[in-house]
Amino acid sequence: MMNADLIQLRRRLFQNRIRHFSIIAYFTIMLFALYSVSSCKALSIIRSYHPQATHGKWSRRCSNDVLKAQKRIGIVGGGLAGLSVAYHLLEHSSMLPPNERLKVTVFDQASSPGIFGASAVAGGLLHPFTPRGKLVHLGKEGLEVSNRLIDAAKGFEPECVLREQLYRVALSPKHCEQLVRWKGYLLLRHYVLITNFRYRLQSWTKTAELFPEWAIDWLSAEEIKDQTGSDSMGEIILTNGCQVVHVPTYLVGLWKACKKASDNEIEWVTVKVSEGSTKWQSILSDFDSVVLAAGSGLFHSNLIDNLPITLVRGQSLEIDLTEESSARPFEAVLCGKYISPIKPGKILIGATHEYKAESLSKDEVTDALRERSYDLSPVAWDRGVIKKVTSGWRVQSERGALGRLPIVGRISDKSNTWIFTGLGSRGLIHHGIYGKLLAESIINEDDVLLQTNLPHVYWWRK
Repeated sequence: MMNADLIQLRRRLFQNRIRHFSIIAYFTIMLFALYSVSSCKALSIIRSYHPQATHGKWSRRCSNDVLKAQKRIGIVGGGLAGLSVAYHLLEHSSMLPPNERLKVTVFDQASSPGIFGASAVAGGLLHPFTPRGKLVHLGKEGLEVSNRLIDAAKGFEPECVLREQLYRVALSPKHCEQLVRWKGYLLLRHYVLITNFRYRLQSWTKTAELFPEWAIDWLSAEEIKDQTGSDSMGEIILTNGCQVVHVPTYLVGLWKACKKASDNEIEWVTVKVSEGSTKWQSILSDFDSVVLAAGSGLFHSNLIDNLPITLVRGQSLEIDLTEESSARPFEAVLCGKYISPIKPGKILIGATHEYKAESLSKDEVTDALRERSYDLSPVAWDRGVIKKVTSGWRVQSERGALGRLPIVGRISDKSNTWIFTGLGSRGLIHHGIYGKLLAESIINEDDVLLQTNLPHVYWWRK
């Protein structure tokens, strides 16, 4: 009997201990939950005044949902670079629940896209080649991503694409040799001497092509004269993604695509470039991440300095065509300089490369471009009327082993400020691919992906 009572007593004691332990565990869990919620609320308040507080140990103590819901990104510059980053950020964001989507604000000196800056006066010739006929770095990938952006813009502005092909002409034996390489020939230099030129011209069309996906055909001097009016030794047609884009209209279309991807949440804020750095710091202080993508405006406003770039002024001529001269549609033709249609009855001839502070006069621009581009379109020069001179500043980076590459990446290690500039004359071919990779890095708050895909990305940090 005593043994049975002892067993019963021990059983009750054990059950009481289990009950006490359960109660303690319950209150411990509740206290921890309350502490976590209060910490996150405190962080929300801190973030509203000090966005940098989210970088470090605080960011690891709250759920990803809280941080994502408050993610704000400010982009300085609404040209090719800025809108490419914005679109790729919002494309990713559109796949998230509404309360987790990114809040993107674009700051620009213009009231809407396509008005100011080098992007607004660009020639619009999209192709992946250097003047010497080699693929630019990331030329193939750049063409693919840029065309995807153009397709998005065409959904709102179908007329942003003016031509679906362009013509690279040869005005000298040296140009012929370069174009031969585009088509995959390994001829010795003496084969392109003037004495053998006509014979060689016929044989070039029979050899294997180096870039069959883009350089689809070689035209003789007679054929190209008939199609474009150019006085040349021959020409290659570039197509299959190589096209002529009216850049201002394209930027308007891309902005509309950004608005759709954000359910009209993206903001465009007009700010003068001349605002001092102190004012800019105040404007951008509330953002989790900032992207400096304003081209030459970054340097004219002293937002940033000490980068390996040169500011180059480019001036072009907008020419009105007479009824007689515009009887046949003008094609885009390039050989160093270029002639590009911009709308019915109008073409653009460009562009100068000016390194001096004082710009060339209208007469000087006309003389310089006429000398280098007359044979591209004698009809335009002889019968067209110069309507106006357009001008813009390019940010030209230093030339390296891979050519002139954009300046892209974090301003400094662990910084939440990013930069995307230095597109130079390759804005159309490079704005898509670099903007995509930069956007992915900003989303992940880590530039490892950027450095993995672009081992050369920080060439500009010296």
